[in-house]
Amino acid sequence: MKINYQRRWEQIRNNLNDKDAFVAVLPGNTRYLANSESPPGCPPGSTMNFVIIPKNSEPIAITSSLEEYRCREESVIQDIKCWTIYPDIKSDGKTSLDVLKNTLSKEKLEKVYIDKKIGLGRKIKATQNNYVTEMRGVKSEDELERIKKAIKQSDKGQNFARNLVECGEGLTEREVRTEIDYFMGRNGIQENSFSTIIASGPNSAHSHHSNTSRKLKKGDPVICDFGVFWGGYCSDITRTYFVGSEPNTKLKEIYEIVLEANKRSIKASTEGNTGHNIDKAGREFIRNKGYGRNFVHGTGHGFGLEIHEFPSLTYKSKVIAANSMAVTIEPGIYLPGKGGIRIEDDILINGDKPKVLTKAKKDLYL
Repeated sequence: MKINYQRRWEQIRNNLNDKDAFVAVLPGNTRYLANSESPPGCPPGSTMNFVIIPKNSEPIAITSSLEEYRCREESVIQDIKCWTIYPDIKSDGKTSLDVLKNTLSKEKLEKVYIDKKIGLGRKIKATQNNYVTEMRGVKSEDELERIKKAIKQSDKGQNFARNLVECGEGLTEREVRTEIDYFMGRNGIQENSFSTIIASGPNSAHSHHSNTSRKLKKGDPVICDFGVFWGGYCSDITRTYFVGSEPNTKLKEIYEIVLEANKRSIKASTEGNTGHNIDKAGREFIRNKGYGRNFVHGTGHGFGLEIHEFPSLTYKSKVIAANSMAVTIEPGIYLPGKGGIRIEDDILINGDKPKVLTKAKKDLYL
């Protein structure tokens, strides 16, 4: 299914109010408006510095000489301005900001919405606006098609990871990471959503972790957190496995608590509910079991073109869940020096019946 950029542009134009144009600065938004199927790369970014959506004319993109040819090949926008400092290269200016200012002036776009505050001078009246960032939170069918394919690949990766970890006594975290990444690469993914996290034993008490040379030991909990890009859209899934398939009594108890919290927050992920209530459904259960202090992050976040995007499902979130929002649900309990458990699913808001998109097994140690 082709991505319908015209629909996106028209939706923005219909919400410009008295403004002449929308200017996208944030990389996720420029990709959304011109080349969604190109992944962000590493470090995450975009081939375009700016995208302009005028109310009454065609979109304009601004890129550098470094990215010009790739941008012209991948972008659906035809009018592409180029900047460079090199005198041998034909360009529209020496900096991206100069080209943006000159383009807005030439096109008589004097009042604009912009997604990030930057200095445009006195002649341009710019108002910061989050419309496109929030618009991206509700996924269209062409986006969901790509997200589901990304999730299918990460589910395969988790099935591989489970077998590897449960039989992987003596392997290092880095070796496990390398094997998983190689497996997913062989299956044709575009790139990883982020650096694969393998946190074993006491390292699994780190909610975020940089892989080490620590060797997996029998009974270790091992958090496997990764995702992939497919068609420009990503997945994000976490499972916790045990080396030798033998958690001790304490960790098995914690696993059951986290799994139940995961299920409760998924059940609460209904149209019209708040991010706070979705977070509360799992957090309150964990707190009542005596581990409130050990759930140290939010319950979830949106994902799509970027691994973290609108909406945020946290303790103070006032966001209202809307149909077709793709979000993660990822409660965790972390015990310093002992280990941790995190279980993360990708789900879709769907009326009062949320859809769990991730299929990798999680009822493993009950």
